[in-house]
Amino acid sequence: MKKLFIILTAFTIMLYGCGGDKKPQQDFGNILGDDQTQTDEVKPTEELPTEAQQVLQNISSSPVEMAALLQSSGVEFSEKYITEIQDVDRYNTDFKRALNLGILGADLGYLNMYKKTGPVMNNMQAIRKLSEELRVQQFFDFQTIKRLATNNENIDSLMYITLQSFNNMDTYLQQNGRSEVSALILCGTWVEGMYIATQVLKDSDVPDPDIVERIGDQREVVENLTTMLGYYKNSPQFQNLHKEFKTILDSYEGVTTTIEEGEPQTTEIDGIMVVIPNEISHTTVPEETLTSIINGVEKVRNNLISL
Repeated sequence: MKKLFIILTAFTIMLYGCGGDKKPQQDFGNILGDDQTQTDEVKPTEELPTEAQQVLQNISSSPVEMAALLQSSGVEFSEKYITEIQDVDRYNTDFKRALNLGILGADLGYLNMYKKTGPVMNNMQAIRKLSEELRVQQFFDFQTIKRLATNNENIDSLMYITLQSFNNMDTYLQQNGRSEVSALILCGTWVEGMYIATQVLKDSDVPDPDIVERIGDQREVVENLTTMLGYYKNSPQFQNLHKEFKTILDSYEGVTTTIEEGEPQTTEIDGIMVVIPNEISHTTVPEETLTSIINGVEKVRNNLISL
């Protein structure tokens, strides 16, 4: 399982990093200006503590990692797992927009991974609408994405540019006093990625053990997200979202992780021999616990899309 996770992580880094040195750095310093007239209840009571900022930085918001695992496990694509694109105008606050922008981002990664270029266009229209209302549309090159989405041969470029768009947007939000928006997008992305994966398990006669273990490995992630949401105290909506994530975290009761000590490896780094520990983690998810996780994620995700 650890080997598969390393492969997926390397794949994600490759998508973010390929060609990065060739692209000039953009200055996003004053793009949004000082106009805060549309900002509503998405405000923390105080500046986000350093620990919470580190939580945001340490959790990958890549919407393709879980989809990559599903595809590599031979899971067939199903459009029923993604959010139906309806009238996104009903998301009429930044709180709702940010959460559902994250959800749509996870769906976009899933569609891209399976080369479903037709539905991508509907998805991108909704993303464009929400990103404009959140005043972050400048991070999405919609014309290029549309062009790439019509050609399956450019799927790697499509995934790269969409990942880069979300990455740049996330960095900007965190660096410009809007980390709460970044947190909501991240929560939406994580929930939707988990929803897709858990629904796959729900529909499987024999759940894939790699997917089950990957779901179990998310315990630390949901714990960090729950802790992060606890820093936003002045908004009833944030309080409710914290409770929702707490129910998912509680559903992980019974998940256990063991560490298998392997033979240490010795390698030379800058002329110095370094001993690298070789540990492999194994996560066990009892059947009853898995059912609880599936039900918990499904309930929270459906609550978020019906806000």
